[in-house]
Amino acid sequence: MANISEKENFQIVLEGKIPEWLPYYNNAVAGGNPAYTGRKPVAGTNNVVDVFGIEYHSTIDGPIPTNTMDGDFQLKDVTKWRDVMPKLDLKGHDWEGEAKGILSGIDRGKVMVSYMFGGMWETMHYIMGVENALASLLEEPEATFDFLDALADFWIDVMRRFCRFLKPDIVTTMEHIATHQGLLMSPETYRRVIKPAHKKAYDAIRELGAIPQMHVDGRIGDVMEDYAELGVRMIQPFQVFNDINFYKEKYDVVAVGGWDAFGPGNLPGSTEEDTRASVRLAMDTYGPGGRYAFWNSGATPRYPDRLKWIDDEAEKYGRDFYKKR
Repeated sequence: MANISEKENFQIVLEGKIPEWLPYYNNAVAGGNPAYTGRKPVAGTNNVVDVFGIEYHSTIDGPIPTNTMDGDFQLKDVTKWRDVMPKLDLKGHDWEGEAKGILSGIDRGKVMVSYMFGGMWETMHYIMGVENALASLLEEPEATFDFLDALADFWIDVMRRFCRFLKPDIVTTMEHIATHQGLLMSPETYRRVIKPAHKKAYDAIRELGAIPQMHVDGRIGDVMEDYAELGVRMIQPFQVFNDINFYKEKYDVVAVGGWDAFGPGNLPGSTEEDTRASVRLAMDTYGPGGRYAFWNSGATPRYPDRLKWIDDEAEKYGRDFYKKR
């Protein structure tokens, strides 16, 4: 067992067994998305724009939609959603060439290949702004349902065409529906308006034979039962606002994350030992029993040394984690 790869070790985690070492997600998974439906540079700026016309301002902590700053949203009335749907030649694009380009830098024998499915709620609130999107859930639930359903169809079409050649092991949807306090909408509204689009997406992911993963921040306990029904196998980054150990056992999900990005290891004045201790704390808290992979969501290039400390501690501490138990 000592010579197994990162991929093989992570597969043991996904089987619900205790792996050879506690995996660091960054080491075990690699992948990419097609540039054709991605974000492209805006001439004369440092910004990028996506296929829905959403422009993003680059910051050291990550991109921010410029419409959140200037209030100039692509869609102000959700009933007009058809006006913002991309008109792309999906049939004529060279999906195989894009997939080959990404896979040329990946050793499939050593790591799992991932693909990021474009989110439905995520896309909607990028287009409309969070406030307008939330208002649409209440004021125009039928039109919002139709819009999310159409977004699911669009991203499923992209995924099927591209993943025919990429053949990912993991497909992730990114859907930020919560804060540290709880859901942005009521569980009932989620189930009635958003969940059907999620179901359509996850059914398509499973048809590919890929492992479904939900990328969602915040406190999500109110919809954990729903995620289980959808077939979500992994949750990333499972944040400390949740009872991670309880949920991973009850719903047999793999928790990816568990690092407190708002804790003492990621503050402006955090020392190297503060940061390393925060990695060990996450592993000690969520590693026992398996179904866990460490991930440092919330760490950014703003503190480059911190990223190095996290990488180093995750590798060193995780490598012998289960041997000492």
